Amino acid sequence: MRSLHLPGEPLVPILFAVVIAIGGALVALVLFPLFGTLGMSANALSHRIHEAGVGVSIRIPHFPERSTIYAKDGTVLATLYLDENRDIVHLGRVAQIAQKAVLAIEDDGFYQHGGINVPSMLRAMAANLIAGRVTQGGSTITQQLVKNAVIENTRQTFARKFREAAIAMRMENRYTKDQILEMYLNDVYFGNGVYGIGTAARYYFAEPASRLSLSQGALLAGIIQAPSDYDPVAHPKAAVRRRDTVLDHMESLGWITGAEADAARARPLGLSAAAERSTQKVQPFFVYYLRNLILDDADHQFDAFGTTREQRIHTLYQGGLKIYTTLDPAWQRYAQEAVDQSPSISLNAGPDVSLVSVDTHTGAIRAMLSGKDYQRDQLDLVWRGTRQVGSAFKPFTLAAALEQHVPPGTVYSSRSPYCSPAWTSADHCVSNAESGDHGYIDLWTATQDSVNVVFAQLALDIGPSSIVDAAHAMGITAPLQAVPSITLGTEEVSTLDMASAYSTLANDGAHCTPFAIVLVDVPGGGTLYRHRPRCEQAISPTIAHQITAMLQRVVCCGTGTAANIGRPVAGKTGTAQDYTNVYFAGYTPQVATAVWVGFPQGQIPMGSYYGHSVFGGTLAAPIWHAFMAKATAGMPVESFPAPPPQPSGTVPDVVGMRSLEAQQSIDHAHFTPIVVKVDSVEPVNTVLEQSPAGGTKLALGGGVKISVSNGKGKGVAVPGVVGMEQDVAVKALEHAGLVAKVKLIDVTNKHEEGVVIEQDPGANEHVDRGSTVVIQVGRSPAPATTAPAAPP
Repeated sequence: MRSLHLPGEPLVPILFAVVIAIGGALVALVLFPLFGTLGMSANALSHRIHEAGVGVSIRIPHFPERSTIYAKDGTVLATLYLDENRDIVHLGRVAQIAQKAVLAIEDDGFYQHGGINVPSMLRAMAANLIAGRVTQGGSTITQQLVKNAVIENTRQTFARKFREAAIAMRMENRYTKDQILEMYLNDVYFGNGVYGIGTAARYYFAEPASRLSLSQGALLAGIIQAPSDYDPVAHPKAAVRRRDTVLDHMESLGWITGAEADAARARPLGLSAAAERSTQKVQPFFVYYLRNLILDDADHQFDAFGTTREQRIHTLYQGGLKIYTTLDPAWQRYAQEAVDQSPSISLNAGPDVSLVSVDTHTGAIRAMLSGKDYQRDQLDLVWRGTRQVGSAFKPFTLAAALEQHVPPGTVYSSRSPYCSPAWTSADHCVSNAESGDHGYIDLWTATQDSVNVVFAQLALDIGPSSIVDAAHAMGITAPLQAVPSITLGTEEVSTLDMASAYSTLANDGAHCTPFAIVLVDVPGGGTLYRHRPRCEQAISPTIAHQITAMLQRVVCCGTGTAANIGRPVAGKTGTAQDYTNVYFAGYTPQVATAVWVGFPQGQIPMGSYYGHSVFGGTLAAPIWHAFMAKATAGMPVESFPAPPPQPSGTVPDVVGMRSLEAQQSIDHAHFTPIVVKVDSVEPVNTVLEQSPAGGTKLALGGGVKISVSNGKGKGVAVPGVVGMEQDVAVKALEHAGLVAKVKLIDVTNKHEEGVVIEQDPGANEHVDRGSTVVIQVGRSPAPATTAPAAPP
């Protein structure tokens, strides 16, 4: 090393003596300000220092330590901290060479002196006086630890320095040198929000502290004196010079050889990518979600973190927690890929996407995608961001209806629009997505084809409040208005709620509250929090199985065929009014996933962006398919439980009844009367015919069509009697007010004997009452006779 050269060297001894004298006086001022004389004995000094430390706790408080969040596979999702990013390490896990570098530049006599080092203080004062500025510090490592961790007061006052010295001496009596050095290395600041040598090693070099090299250890040791000035990111040249100063000092102490020092000086900084970025990246949305879940503690689930928000912040950000979560990084990647690769989604413009996937049996959240680029946009589109889900809400209507024992075979008119004073829209009407009238259809078909007018009638029949109750029981947490249009998904709910509620159907009707955190450990291995499943039976298993069977038809044969992934799947499409939001929510027996597509800015029609109408089945279902095909690829193929047997009954015979009486009879038998008025001279509202006929077996809720007289027919409608036996046909004609005329005709078929073969006028022709109807009745041919012989 080069020797110090000062101009006017003959004056140096005199100047040094003066410096020593002044330094001694300053030390006296530092250590004896409470005494009126400088001649106090060593015993008196020791006694006074002891007195200064009496009543002061020398227990080092627990250093704030960052918390780490882990994914399901053990990879790190994020680290959480406030002002101090710190990962505490034991001294034995810090490379010896790095320890030596810190000791060399901060306190090379640490293991030889006590809590204070008077000669060191004198040398520092002399150097500072010669330089005309502060170039060295005289505090020991123990004093620095006391200043930072116990007193937390950096003001340069005599009282503070005296108290610092007193506590440092007492600390050396309580802790070993290794313990003090370990605490110091974990407490000291290394710049860029990094505290402690373990965190600094990871941040600056992406290495554990145990693997720090000589060059790396010297660089970190050099930062300690002035983290801003020697910041290797902002001031790399200054950091290199400071590192080399540390190496020089280590060499002068004989702790490293000249060759080792030269090799270390020749090495580049070698900073990690994280350090070169110098800013903390945006954490995944999932981290935002669970962080706020803990801090809000809305249902007191996380009281273990603290009973107040301030306490929970302290525990979460400074408690050194290890937080183990449910998120599957592979599934999260599949979700992003499904969006990125969708031909309908532009990553830089147009509608956005949210996706949530949960384990149906536990509620564990496996994937949570909030927007196509959360790093850029930072939008909450899955939790607090709620949207209309369109017809994807219809399964909750089915649940409410089945709980009221409405059979799935129940039929309603599909004519669009359907209007009713009870429907609360401006015009009191609701329409199907597609025009047309397919007659009366049952709930199976209405679900498969997402027929709005059928669900509108069903909602009015069962009452909107029952739909609200069913939705909340199954997992929807958003407030809902009990209005008829709720069945069409006009209420806004979150994607998380939809995935959770659909998982109820897959889980035999039991709803498991979705959760993100499995376990939280504290430093030392204790457990702060452990998730306990919260599952409750929301709807009966038979109802869940029935709805699942109906939703399977949506995927196999209805509006959701794009979601077919080659294994049993149930689900429902949804399209909000004006195509502002589209949806697909579906599940296998193991996994439930919901996908929303729309503009995050609000209810903006997507038709103008795409240039055509969009639907849940054409926009959201393909994304669902792309994600679920990968997520379930390694799972065994499981089938859904079979739905309960479809209830059936016997159709009553209502021909001849008055219309009201007939409808009541059909209702009482749990069928749906379908009334058709026909021209007839029979008394008004008389049932003339029915289909199916009385005595037929039919699924409950099925339609029974009855033809009812309007009393305006012309004459009498001739009943059809072809195929009847002669006596029965005659009575039928007479009952209609007509006269039967029998005409016998020969037949060769035994089965036609005595049976009406033809009639005139034909069936349903209108004739005057009392008119004659000719019926041809079959008979066996007369036997042939032999002619008598001619007389001879």
